[in-house]
Amino acid sequence: MKSLLQTLFSCSLALFFCACQNEKSNTIISQKAGFVHFDFNPRQEELAGEELVGVYFMPSWNTSPDPNVDRDSFWSCIQDPKNCASLQNPGIWGPKGRIYNTRYPYEGPYLDRKPIKELKGFYKRTDPEVARKQLQYMKEYGIDFFAYDWFFGRNYYYHLYFGPQSKIYYPEGWKIDPNRDGRVAVPGLVEWGDQLEVLLAENAKLPKEKQMKWAVNWCDDSHERWMAWLKIGSPDELARKANYEGEKPDRELYLQVHDKITQLWIDQYFGRGDYLRAEDGRPVVYFYFPQDAESRAAFYGLSLKDLLDRSQAIAKKAKLPGIKFIAVTAGPMLERERAYGLPTQWKAKNPNRPWEGGEYQKKMLLQEYVPRLKSMGFEGMTAYVYHNFLEKDNRSYADMRETYRGHWNMWSEKFKSDSNFEYQVPVAMGWDMRPAGGTWPQQTGFPSEPYKDRVHSTKSTFRDKLKEAVAVSQKYRASNGKTIMICCWNEYLEGNYIEPTEGHGFDYLEAIQEVFEK
Repeated sequence: MKSLLQTLFSCSLALFFCACQNEKSNTIISQKAGFVHFDFNPRQEELAGEELVGVYFMPSWNTSPDPNVDRDSFWSCIQDPKNCASLQNPGIWGPKGRIYNTRYPYEGPYLDRKPIKELKGFYKRTDPEVARKQLQYMKEYGIDFFAYDWFFGRNYYYHLYFGPQSKIYYPEGWKIDPNRDGRVAVPGLVEWGDQLEVLLAENAKLPKEKQMKWAVNWCDDSHERWMAWLKIGSPDELARKANYEGEKPDRELYLQVHDKITQLWIDQYFGRGDYLRAEDGRPVVYFYFPQDAESRAAFYGLSLKDLLDRSQAIAKKAKLPGIKFIAVTAGPMLERERAYGLPTQWKAKNPNRPWEGGEYQKKMLLQEYVPRLKSMGFEGMTAYVYHNFLEKDNRSYADMRETYRGHWNMWSEKFKSDSNFEYQVPVAMGWDMRPAGGTWPQQTGFPSEPYKDRVHSTKSTFRDKLKEAVAVSQKYRASNGKTIMICCWNEYLEGNYIEPTEGHGFDYLEAIQEVFEK
């Protein structure tokens, strides 16, 4: 039996379809299996080149405990499960890590995901020649900017008088302890940023017309990072002298770290000529899964609006016109899935010992959460990957295309009368998380939904999805703006990558080029 929400949504789709039949629109619309379908047509083809095409870029990192060995988090998982840190992580897979047996066999290695020889195969993430090629391919095939998945470790204290740490960013004039080698008073540093540094250095060497635009996609999504933050100043940390008396993760320090993050963006990124800006000159910042930051800020009695307003004030103090924040959202939509919903609060089991753990509470379904975004300070939303729409799961790429149509229509319709909040139409190449163990990890050592790891597109089906996205973007141009976000350049462990590989070559880049004709 359909839920009330499904019934109401089906009715709204039917009314929307009837209304569209009477509109004098160039968009061809059909309906199939309860979803509005947007067809590409000649007029959209003329306008496709006007769209701004973005792609997410996921950094890899070294998982080796030996400082003399670099074990890349991507390539190790693709080639050999014994060296894959993701599969050995007891925090997500349980004490034995990922378990393989006759029912859940290992299906790798996944060598079709090896980058082409022009990218040096399983390349080093800090290789300047590879970075130049990546930038070249993006530009030549019609991608306008990349949104770099940007991670920040709040808990790291460091010493500016200690050579290896002396170049880590710290705002000029901020307090340090000269008696402890210039130990910073406010912790935190960029994690997995070495790849970005190389990309930006190579981008700056290119002629201006060949440079790629780029933006931060701030990922405050790790529970492990949150627990590491709460552990600052705990008895164990004091005993091993990782921290000193007076260093504790209280509300004041939390806000100071947030200010440090914003100041870093201003000092190192926003002044660059290649940073992505809105039409009014404001730098654009994507914000991956705002519910994670919101729930943790709530521990200190802070709202997400408090944080974004604080960033806006710091930017304006630096003589910038402000920051344009775009939320990157997704999540369950059915009442029975509320336990997996978007949390708005984190509560410690013992407020006096929060590092021992807590719970994410007051969870919302996606359609409940999204209407709150504007009041938080966001001026738009998009997505990384949609895994479902109401009852519809992604078990194939055909399924994924239907779930995306459902989201495209729901959010485009919702915001069509609001010119101050845009829905940037998202597109995904697919999903197959088997190299990282499968969808989704459980403490039992097995994935919970492995049937979702077969969402594979082809050049043709990906191109058709892009065409549909253009049709949606064009139809709702007044509110959607003109940005289409593609996931992803290189999400190799999640099976969502358009970077040229031995398995698919340039298929996905050629599809982008053919649709957008840039």
